[in-house]
Amino acid sequence: MLEAGRCPLHYPTLNRPPRLDTAMRSHPFNAPLLGICLMISSAARADVEMVDIDVVCDPHANLALVRFPTPYNNDPGQYPRLPQRLDRGLSASGGSNRSDCTMANGTTVRVRGGSEQAFDYGAGGANPPAFFSLWIDRRRVFSRQTWMPGYAQTFADLPTYDGILIEPGRLTICESTEDHRQQCKSRPLNLKALAIDRIEYGASSSKPRAGSIVSIAKGAANQQFCSRYLENLGPDVYSALRGADSTSSLTWSPQDVVVAGNGEGHPKSGIVDLSPGTTRRMMAWGGTNHYFDGDVIVLAPSQMTTQDIGESYTFSDIETWPNIPAPAGVTLISGGLPKLYPDVSPRYVHLVPKRIDGDLYIHAYPTNATVHPTAALVKPVAGGGFFTICAFDQVEAHY
Repeated sequence: MLEAGRCPLHYPTLNRPPRLDTAMRSHPFNAPLLGICLMISSAARADVEMVDIDVVCDPHANLALVRFPTPYNNDPGQYPRLPQRLDRGLSASGGSNRSDCTMANGTTVRVRGGSEQAFDYGAGGANPPAFFSLWIDRRRVFSRQTWMPGYAQTFADLPTYDGILIEPGRLTICESTEDHRQQCKSRPLNLKALAIDRIEYGASSSKPRAGSIVSIAKGAANQQFCSRYLENLGPDVYSALRGADSTSSLTWSPQDVVVAGNGEGHPKSGIVDLSPGTTRRMMAWGGTNHYFDGDVIVLAPSQMTTQDIGESYTFSDIETWPNIPAPAGVTLISGGLPKLYPDVSPRYVHLVPKRIDGDLYIHAYPTNATVHPTAALVKPVAGGGFFTICAFDQVEAHY
């Protein structure tokens, strides 16, 4: 179902990626490179973890409180007060960002918050829903429960959680809206009916830490190359994988005029070095709007004209481009291809050209951060086509 202001399964990033004409940067690598063909597909989801949600236990009673912040204009949130007859003053406790506590009877409580991806268009796009998961005595009581509505529901005056009181055998949820006073309702809590969450409380310590980036490559040489690529992305690796901080100019010579009739896709065309001594004509379409939030690149023989490429790839038919047989010597790089996000529309995969040791590479990542892998690095080849050197994936928090 398509909701107002939303594009199904595709959301853009918080930090808008650079356009193709400001996307080339240089990374001096010395690792050898072996040809691989790594299949990439979409799965799972990615979320923004929130540390504002807090849990506090009464050290003298079997009572715990999960607190939800009320942020305003990105300022640190305040925790709403609950009736003292219910929480014994816990909502007024100092401190914040605690994820674990233990009640007086030894019952453990853990909470983890997150939010969906924000985007800069559509109704309520900048205000994504926030959710949480709650474990009591190692049992998962709530999983990805929405506590603050977002997107188009931002304007519906729906209830927002203020706090959850936890007592033996009972939960009390307090919520409010802008137009209605806080209401608290209790319900039974039967922990015996819930299984222990073996993923959250498993014995294995070998699994990668949530938020870490895992590189996937075939062969030791490629793995070394991919590891060095990550190291060169800087301290905020995830943002870099999502297209941030690609600031050097992409040099095209000559720069051609936009193809008539294709202006909606903002195409650019020019001659680029595929590798030292080998040139290709590159034509690139890029967009940052609801309909087209991605990039598509066509590499063609240098003598091929912009008009020739435009005749084969009409922007109004962009959804079908991955299925169109490429003209002789032409390589299409986009989402929707068998080797690059095959389940994602070409309109929602971003492509960032990069220069590494003189060769042209394309850094690809999906507009929708819930698609995996998080990013990939592909290399066009002189004989036509491309292959994938690396795939990079962020380890998700467990909800």
